[in-house]
Amino acid sequence: MNTDFSEKILSWYKINGRKKLPWKVKDPYKIWISEVMLQQTQVNTVIPYYNKFVASYPDLKSLSKASLDDLMLLWSGLGYYRRIKNIHLASQIITEKYNNKFPRNFDDILSLPGIGRTTASAISTFSGYSKRAILDGNVKRILRRYYNISHDNSSKTEKILWDKSTLVTPLTKTSQFIQAMMDIGSLICKRSKPNCSMCPLKEMKCLYTDEVKKISTIKKNTKKINMYLLTIINNKNQIYLKKIKSGTLWENLYSGPFFYTTLKMNSWLREKNLLNIKTMNKFQINHRVTNKEIKIINHVYFLKNDKNVSFSTENWYNLAEINVGIPKYLDKALEVYRSEYEKNNVQKIEKRG
Repeated sequence: MNTDFSEKILSWYKINGRKKLPWKVKDPYKIWISEVMLQQTQVNTVIPYYNKFVASYPDLKSLSKASLDDLMLLWSGLGYYRRIKNIHLASQIITEKYNNKFPRNFDDILSLPGIGRTTASAISTFSGYSKRAILDGNVKRILRRYYNISHDNSSKTEKILWDKSTLVTPLTKTSQFIQAMMDIGSLICKRSKPNCSMCPLKEMKCLYTDEVKKISTIKKNTKKINMYLLTIINNKNQIYLKKIKSGTLWENLYSGPFFYTTLKMNSWLREKNLLNIKTMNKFQINHRVTNKEIKIINHVYFLKNDKNVSFSTENWYNLAEINVGIPKYLDKALEVYRSEYEKNNVQKIEKRG
């Protein structure tokens, strides 16, 4: 065990560590929810979602009764929606197999949907069930830099990283140590522009030199996508939404129709007798998902009393209070729509005056 390494990390945590996070409890259920939310998502983003979630579903029993649509609504905007589907599925397994009690055995925790080795280790350690090393993105970054480990994602490199994480993780104050590593990774040893002068390991033999910095940054290829969104609103201030099909990025959320070519968009508009109806507004929003940059052209249609338009009656939702989960891009689009709508109304009133 590298005791010098762990002592430096624990000393930093004693003074600087984030000790008052809302999930700093011994309840494995709440730790599980927080750990899943924190997968690929920053702490400050997670906190309001976590608080709202546990207020609505304070324990496994209440969660087991929730529908996926209810959970998707709470998760709406947090992204990576497979996580909430796995939580829903795991809650059903826990109900049936463990009588609504979160499993204590590590292998049982690891077997639940959406839980990998790091998440299972964090849940087990923070709950006081065992003492285990973790290897989330923050810990990986610290170890890669400190030991100058290859930035490839091969199984060989993964094993080296797990071995190093196990080596530096102490058997006492283990939970404080892994929390400190996550804190240092997100606050100091950041992906870009790490603040090495503030690092507790700066006086040790960290191999993250200026020369290493030049070759260690991996640029991810960003895929650029055009998307055409239809925001359709009727004279009852209702918006037309349909559940997004499975197998897509936003499956099980609700959205207005969207297409990746104007040809398919126009075909759908023609089918619904909307092609010749003038759009109320058209604007662009930019949305980023992992390594994708999506340019969304939003076409807003306002339907008055056009009887020729073909729509199902059950797909309309109150625009003032949408009670289903929607993707972040639609949230952005509706923000723009509302601001434009209010601005246009003010201009009309001023003209009348």
